[in-house]
Amino acid sequence: KFYFARTGWLSVALIPTPIAFFLLAASGTSLALYTGTALIGLSSGFIFAAAVSVTSELFGPNSVGVNHNILITNIPIGSLLYGFLAALVYDANAQSTPGNFTTSDSVVCMGRQCYFWTFVWWGCISVLGLGSSVLLFLRTKHAYEHFEKHRITTQVIVS
Repeated sequence: KFYFARTGWLSVALIPTPIAFFLLAASGTSLALYTGTALIGLSSGFIFAAAVSVTSELFGPNSVGVNHNILITNIPIGSLLYGFLAALVYDANAQSTPGNFTTSDSVVCMGRQCYFWTFVWWGCISVLGLGSSVLLFLRTKHAYEHFEKHRITTQVIVS
């Protein structure tokens, strides 16, 4: 039987996120947009589903609800930061890119270049998150191996 720690699965689940952001930055096709969106949704869904069990394993079963709520505050904070960064990049490109036009006191940016640097920045931030997740996996790997060996020996004794 093959056993892989949940923190390892969490790291694996994060791999599509930077790929998706760099794909969105590199290509302006509809296929890249659909693929990038699907990869981000797949990764986010897996992380959200696995977060409860990983939280209880890392911090114990006591107060798992409180610990989980603290850990998932990254969702609104990340959304706020992503929106703020996207707005800054959009405004900077809207004012500096020739060919954009003004409508009722606002400059409208047209094309992929309006969000290019947003995708690049978030791809880099996703790589940082992936690296942190891999470090968490490496740090907890010994404990998970110990727990798995203990579970197997307990199972053999009971059988």
